[in-house]
Amino acid sequence: MPGPLQLTAGVRFDSVRLERSRIARFKVTTRLHHRESASSTPLKGRTLRLQSSPRRSDTRGGSLRLFDRHRPVLYTPFAVLLAAACGTSSAETPAASPDSSLPQHVTVLPPPPDSVEEVVDGRTVVLSNGVKARVLGLAAPAECWSAGALKFAKDTLLGKPVRYSRASESAITLRLADNSDYATRAVSQGAVRAEKDDPVLSEPEKTAEKAGLGLWGSPCKGQDTTPTTSTPPPPPATTTATTTPPAVKKGCAVTYRVAKEWAGGFHAEMIVTNHDQTPVTRWGLRWRFPSGQQIRETWGMTAYQYGPDVMAMSQDGNGSISAGGQISLRFNAATAGPNVTPTAFTLNNTTCSFG
Repeated sequence: MPGPLQLTAGVRFDSVRLERSRIARFKVTTRLHHRESASSTPLKGRTLRLQSSPRRSDTRGGSLRLFDRHRPVLYTPFAVLLAAACGTSSAETPAASPDSSLPQHVTVLPPPPDSVEEVVDGRTVVLSNGVKARVLGLAAPAECWSAGALKFAKDTLLGKPVRYSRASESAITLRLADNSDYATRAVSQGAVRAEKDDPVLSEPEKTAEKAGLGLWGSPCKGQDTTPTTSTPPPPPATTTATTTPPAVKKGCAVTYRVAKEWAGGFHAEMIVTNHDQTPVTRWGLRWRFPSGQQIRETWGMTAYQYGPDVMAMSQDGNGSISAGGQISLRFNAATAGPNVTPTAFTLNNTTCSFG
């Protein structure tokens, strides 16, 4: 005899006896036993005894009778199974997990450099963004050396990437791919002449003139028009003269020039010269603005300003000025009143001469 069978709804069958010979029709008589005498005891926890009956007098075959202390109620086997199924607990549907994907970070790259699409002459260019302007500090090409200036500009600039900064409505400064200044390179190689009294380009021009480079060599010899061939004058009489050697300069010198002014701002250029016989390493240039000027943009240096005091250093923080050499520094600044020129400068805590 098989043991008690436990249904999901909590109904136990003590025994089930079925006559296999009467498969087509049978009756199950259920005797219900209570632990409690109250008739309202729920179905769960009750013990049911099922057995087959061969009596012919009961024609309700295939039905299940539940006997309680009240009137018997008929249940079909399907009803019992339905009651058992209703007692099962349904599985909970897991909640959808929130989207935990993180936002993607975007790296903003700096704008690409412009390029020179056309070279008009030795100092005028047209950029890829449509800007047409002259290079600040360069003189207008003259008849004798204009062709050489145009060739130098095309070889150096045409189709090459450059970065520019406006000094005025019609003038710009150009930085090449190696971060060098185009005006300084052109003047130092004698391709063009610097504008008159330009403090930034005067030293590179003297160097080119001394070496006889470009327009300072043949045939121009520094002239704006091609000189005519003539018989050279006789050499002067040789005289012995005692000359006093120039005094050796020491320390440093600073020239300061306002190249352009506009309402509320200006563009300034400085030349720092090292007169010592040893290079100046990790240079730092200090000065004070006397009328509240505020630096906005710099070229060739990194500047820190605290009120009127300014500290400038090389862009890589480890620059040097060679013995007898110089560096060119430029910046744009804002001003709310008169633009008074600073005159006191120190280089690595050494006072520099001005002018």
